[in-house]
Amino acid sequence: MADYVANENVNEEESSAFNLTAIWKIIVLNWQWIIVSTIVALGLAFCYLRYTNPVYTSSMKILIKDDDKKGARGAGQMMNLENVGLFSNSNGFDNELEILRSTNINTRVVKALKLYVAYAIDGRIRKRELYNTNPLIVDMPESQLAALQTAVSLEIKKDDKEGYVIKGTIPVKGRKEKITFERKIKKLPGNITTPVGTVIIQQNPTSKMTEDRTLYAYILPLDVAGRIYTKKLAATATSKTTTVAAITFTDTQVERSIDYLNELLKSYNEDANEDKNEVATKTDEFIRERLLNIRGDLDITESNLEQYKKSNDLINLTNDATNSLTKTTEYQSQQVELETQLNLITALVNYTNNPANAMQVIPANLGLQNNNLNQSISKYNEGVLQRNRLIKSSSEDNPYVQRITAELEEMWPSIRMSLEAIKNDLQTQKRSADSQYRMFNSRIQSTPTQERALTNIMRQQEIQANLYLMLLQKREENAISLASTAAKARIIDSPQYMGQVAPKRMIIWMIALILGFGFPIALVLLLNLLRYQIEGREDVEKLTKIPILADIPLGSKVVDGEKALVVRENSNNTMEEAFRGLRTNLRFVQNESEKVICCTSCIPGEGKTFISTNLAMSLALMGKKVIIVGLDIRKPRLVKLFGIPVSKNGLTTFLSSDDMGYDLLESQITHSIGNANLDVLPAGVIPPNPGELISRSQLDRAIELLKEHYDYIVIDTPPIGLVSDTLSIARVADVTLIVCRADYSPRSNFNLINSLNDNNKLPKVNIVLNGVDLKKKKYGYYYGYGKYGKYGKYGKYGKYGYGYGKYGHYGIYGQYGTQNSSGEHTEK
Repeated sequence: MADYVANENVNEEESSAFNLTAIWKIIVLNWQWIIVSTIVALGLAFCYLRYTNPVYTSSMKILIKDDDKKGARGAGQMMNLENVGLFSNSNGFDNELEILRSTNINTRVVKALKLYVAYAIDGRIRKRELYNTNPLIVDMPESQLAALQTAVSLEIKKDDKEGYVIKGTIPVKGRKEKITFERKIKKLPGNITTPVGTVIIQQNPTSKMTEDRTLYAYILPLDVAGRIYTKKLAATATSKTTTVAAITFTDTQVERSIDYLNELLKSYNEDANEDKNEVATKTDEFIRERLLNIRGDLDITESNLEQYKKSNDLINLTNDATNSLTKTTEYQSQQVELETQLNLITALVNYTNNPANAMQVIPANLGLQNNNLNQSISKYNEGVLQRNRLIKSSSEDNPYVQRITAELEEMWPSIRMSLEAIKNDLQTQKRSADSQYRMFNSRIQSTPTQERALTNIMRQQEIQANLYLMLLQKREENAISLASTAAKARIIDSPQYMGQVAPKRMIIWMIALILGFGFPIALVLLLNLLRYQIEGREDVEKLTKIPILADIPLGSKVVDGEKALVVRENSNNTMEEAFRGLRTNLRFVQNESEKVICCTSCIPGEGKTFISTNLAMSLALMGKKVIIVGLDIRKPRLVKLFGIPVSKNGLTTFLSSDDMGYDLLESQITHSIGNANLDVLPAGVIPPNPGELISRSQLDRAIELLKEHYDYIVIDTPPIGLVSDTLSIARVADVTLIVCRADYSPRSNFNLINSLNDNNKLPKVNIVLNGVDLKKKKYGYYYGYGKYGKYGKYGKYGKYGYGYGKYGHYGIYGQYGTQNSSGEHTEK
């Protein structure tokens, strides 16, 4: 006889609920649901891809010029400092990238392209966005657009009679309610009045779309539209050693993204040129103002000269005093030059004395002959421009801005003092020149009064004319400087379409395929984890290492009486084959001397009595003398199952007496129930003290007596999870069969079973799995009973040979013996 062997095949891979074998079984058993789920997921993915607006990306590369590097020598020195980590030139380039990403620049682009108005028409499922194909153009006056604080939704539909009907909706800021209105216009272009301003509607000359469809227009505030489009833009450096920026823009319209990038470069250059030309612009304003004043003075002087000559008849007057005026003319030239310089300095002094001009560029290139002053003004203006550009990309709280501001505030008084000092010096030179002029002028006192007066007027005219001509020349030079300003950035790679970025079709299809295929599997795994009851052999093998001797299939509904005995002589069906398997495997567990089989369960309803009675019948069919003993004396059922008369006593009669002889015990036995080899010893009358009765030595005596007359003793005991009777009965048993029922027994029962087995409270514990529903797919897959009546003769398995579940080769018990003609194994 084979030794008792525990089932040690439960390894880590089998104990995992998520191993590949379990997943493969789920796939095989639920392939229809997996196919349906996959089809549904792919269908949803198709709908998502079909009706989701695709997002495209366009990009360009631009070179941002670094105006701060002056010459190759300076660039080389800064590169050396960069290499040793003492200087970084990335700040300026990073600032330019921030300017490109700033809302101000992008709002400027939005305004230029009029992207603050979005258009759409009705599609089959959803609205379809339009760009440059909209039949109508909607706009607002610039002043009202700048003041717009909330979005305006318009629905424009062609009237059946004439004109257009416009329905509008305006959300109330801070509240959920909306303002609605309806207007009509008879012809285009036309204006409508709304609560937020005037809306202008006109025909789009470039559109070929008909106007029979409803057009939806959405007017957004400039700042809101600017922020929306700013989020779509990305500006990054291509490397750390260059000032090349890669600009990408994502949008649902390819044409719009290309237009946006082109306009972005244009707006960026305009903004940069405005900063660089701020000094020239201020200078131009200053020159124009001075030209107006001097032009007026020159007109008055020329008019006085004309009137003087007419009134004094000096039209043909000869200049006979030329020689006497040589020296006077020389000092007159000095006076003209000094007067010009003094006027310029005085104007700059007045400019710098105005507090409103602080932190503003100072007019330069006016022809001042003081190089130190010109350098100071140029340096100050460079600082002002640098500060203004930094403020655009950051704020005045920036430490670098504050440092520049402090330097400018320190330079401002110094420039003012220099201007005052130069002014005083020029005034001194002017007084000296005037003195020399008066000295030489006194020598020509003999000159006629008319000629002297004429000379004075002409001298005044000459001074004003020279100053006027000089300012005209400076204005032209300044205009040339404005016109020749180079762009801050230039294109390296023109804007071009780079492809669709969302939704990513292949990824969506893959996700749908994975979800469709994996969702049913994950759901089944989750349900398995949450399942309260055992479902089959696989669950039992995960919960315990105790051997499973047999899987008893679920038959038709069993009622009390003969239908509980499903094992019949000369019969071959699924149920009988299952009990033959139990009988055969039980023989490998028992030794020759072990005759007592204790059959129990954890809770009522698991089928211990059903298993014990049919096992006893199966053993009897082998020609063995078998008795089934009813020791479930609290709730006896054998009497009813075998149809024993109620008047018949039972085991309790023997247990409660002091008679130790076999005659009394034999008188309580009902012989030949269903088979000549099967006897039944029912429980008998229910005693008031069943626990004490079972504990008496009479039970040991009864079993010893029965062993002398029977080959097998099958004991039907109470559930071990309710009462302790079975633990007392275990002292007389050789083998314990614990019955568990599929789809009924709680998984928690195995905590008790494992504990009793580990503590050796029961002898040779084995599991019998009852109630396995073979109609379920998984049992058909796992066990494969088939229709045994059609097997016929299959080689070495004999007449009734079969491969039952994992016992086709008897599982862990190996291949024992050979088979006889009835399909039973005999021990080698």
